[in-house]
Amino acid sequence: MEFTKEIDEYVVLKLDLDKYIPTKRSLEEDFYFLGDKLSKKNRKGEKRLLKSYFKNWASPYYGKLQGWREDSPIYIMCRKRLVCGIYLCDQNEFGERTNWGQLHYAFMEPLFKGKGLYSILFNEAVRRARAWGLKGLILNSDRHMLPDLYIKWGAVPWKRIKKGNTTSTPLTLTKEIYNSIRNILKKVK
Repeated sequence: MEFTKEIDEYVVLKLDLDKYIPTKRSLEEDFYFLGDKLSKKNRKGEKRLLKSYFKNWASPYYGKLQGWREDSPIYIMCRKRLVCGIYLCDQNEFGERTNWGQLHYAFMEPLFKGKGLYSILFNEAVRRARAWGLKGLILNSDRHMLPDLYIKWGAVPWKRIKKGNTTSTPLTLTKEIYNSIRNILKKVK
C-alpha cells in the first residue's frame, strides 16, 4: 500500500512534547515557512490540495477546528508557491487535558513528496506548540504508515477508531451524536 493512502480506521496517538525526537533536516534554499496569509493564488492551491486529500476539507480551510487560532496554519513555500501545510490547534477534539493541542489535515503537493518536508513541517509545529505553552499534541491519522512515523518521533498509540460505513471524522461523529441527543431532548420537553 502506498505511503499516506487512506485506511479504514483512525489511529490516535499522543505526543508528549518533552519526548519528541526532532528531525535533523532543515529547509533547502528557496523553501521557507510562511506565517502570513496566503495569496489568492496559493489560497486556491490550498483548497485544491485539501479537497484532494480530505472529504472534510472545509473545516481547516475556513478555520472551523476546535482550538483554531489566527496562527494555526503552518505552510512551507517554495519560491512563493504553496508546497505543504498543516494546522495546529491549541485544543483537541478528544477533550484531553487543557494544555494538549492537536495537529490536523497535513497536505502536500504530490511533486514534493519524499523530500523530507513533512518532518520539517512537523518540527515547526512542535516548536510552535511549545511557544504556545502546550505540553502535548493529539495526532489523529487515517493514513497508511503515518502513525509509524509519529511513533518514531516519540508519540505513543492511544486508541483506534474504526470508520465502518461512515466517511465522517471523530469530530463530525461527536457533533452528530450531540445534535441527535439535543433533538431528542427538545422533543421530550
